[in-house]
Amino acid sequence: MRTRLIYSKRGGACFVPHIALAQVFSRTASRAGLKLVMTQGFSPRAKISFAPELPAGVVALAEVVDMYFDEDVGSDLIPRMNAALPEGFEISRVIFPREDAPSLGKSCHYAEYLIRHAFGLDIAHYFMELSWPIVCWDSPGQGWFHFVIREPAQYPIGGFVKDMIKKYIIDGWQDVNIVRVAVGNEYSDYLNSVSMS
Repeated sequence: MRTRLIYSKRGGACFVPHIALAQVFSRTASRAGLKLVMTQGFSPRAKISFAPELPAGVVALAEVVDMYFDEDVGSDLIPRMNAALPEGFEISRVIFPREDAPSLGKSCHYAEYLIRHAFGLDIAHYFMELSWPIVCWDSPGQGWFHFVIREPAQYPIGGFVKDMIKKYIIDGWQDVNIVRVAVGNEYSDYLNSVSMS
């Protein structure tokens, strides 16, 4: 059964690299007493897929993972998984996609972010110098800049930060705080401003 989980990565969990997430979630399912479908081939692995990757250190509020369970999952899936997840991870919602629904790789067309300079510099006016497919932006306050990038798999936030470094907007990753608010397939998902109050 294909099951889509919406989860957050906060605190120390944001430093878990994307490459380790499959192991984190497959071990969590095992600890929760849930059986996953395995891939075919010489080296079978748990069948799990994720939204476009995030660099280590970026906080995520609503990430998406598709897990394929080899059984019907009960209504207690969220508490069972949350009890078994490492600290900093938390599942907030479960969705059961249609059988013909596209994979996550084909359905994550937009990513919503918050970014601010770690030392209080207003960097919002520099964003026009970057050639990135930003479809909307605003400033919700407290130094945060809120924006949505189209096609996050092709235009990852890591590349965005590298461009800011190349254009001398920042010196390095240590100069910015970044939060990925959500990923999804509808631009309309992001028309409401994020409030930081």
